[in-house]
Amino acid sequence: MPFSETIIAEAVDRYDRERDRYIKLAGRVADLCRAIVDDNAVRAQVTFRTKTVKSFEGKLRRFAKRPDKNYASVDEVFAEVGDFAGVRVATYRPEDEQRVAEAIAALFCGPGAISVDIDRKDKLNPASGQFYRATHCQVHLPPTELIGNYENLRGASCEIQVCSMMAHVWNEIEHDIGYKPEGEGPSEAERGLLETLGHLARAGDAAITRLLAANTARMTAQTGDFTDVHDFVARLRPRLPDADLSVNAGPAFDAAQVLGLTSLEQLEAATQGHAIDHAWGADRIGQFNAHVEENGRSELGLNSGSADLVLVALLDRYAEQIVKRLSEAGVQSRPGRLMVLARAYQEFLAGAASPGQFAG
Repeated sequence: MPFSETIIAEAVDRYDRERDRYIKLAGRVADLCRAIVDDNAVRAQVTFRTKTVKSFEGKLRRFAKRPDKNYASVDEVFAEVGDFAGVRVATYRPEDEQRVAEAIAALFCGPGAISVDIDRKDKLNPASGQFYRATHCQVHLPPTELIGNYENLRGASCEIQVCSMMAHVWNEIEHDIGYKPEGEGPSEAERGLLETLGHLARAGDAAITRLLAANTARMTAQTGDFTDVHDFVARLRPRLPDADLSVNAGPAFDAAQVLGLTSLEQLEAATQGHAIDHAWGADRIGQFNAHVEENGRSELGLNSGSADLVLVALLDRYAEQIVKRLSEAGVQSRPGRLMVLARAYQEFLAGAASPGQFAG
């Protein structure tokens, strides 16, 4: 039985009053997603949007015609609709989708602080014109974010979609032409062209992956100053082949930049080679992680299979300088985590039985 016009009107009025809240939520979730791709050296574009009041009303009127959408109250409507706020992470390479989705699941939480459900949709079926591919995550801000200006976002959820840029092109066009059809839906010609576009999108994914691999190979052989975090990762990979240096590359690169270490040669010299010594870095990370866990701050633990191997070598010698320079510069955004880590590392060094740097 269709739900009433009264519920539609009341739901639309409520959303009109609360829309600013969802605009704020979408913006904050997008900022956190940008930090994820930056920290993990993932090439991607992050965008966000908030459903318009008109779009929400149209959705409810479509729902009212469906027998499986029978809402008894406005609260039921708001509990069911999960895309008032939406964020899209469009990665250059499809291979990065899973890494981003896992980082999202680690950072955010689901309703009631439960874990985030990662819903990977890959509907490849050329015979029926299906090429949709994206990973969907319905998220809430974690409790640590629900303070100050964001305190009123408790209980509000945001839909994050992660897909490749090429998949995004097909998904959007198919959504407008196929998913929301006018009249009887796409014609045979439209369906044929959507299928052609779907094959091109999949081929484009493969071409972009190969292009970025060629770009990495070229950067690996470069000398001189690092051009960006991707160049930083590419040149370090041959020195630390057993680590996934894209993971947590952002803070390590930030630390090097703050210290004025703009080349691989400078980085090695400044750390007496420890920045490229996997065994040394893993041992020091183990000691630091034990320290933060003992002090109830396990969230600051470093990853010995990542670019944290480079970061720990810089922190071990230059934590004090990093704190001082970040404080003087008033650096915000991503280096904020670097500041927290540098201060925690200072405490670790001060409390060590043998605080001399580069021991072992």
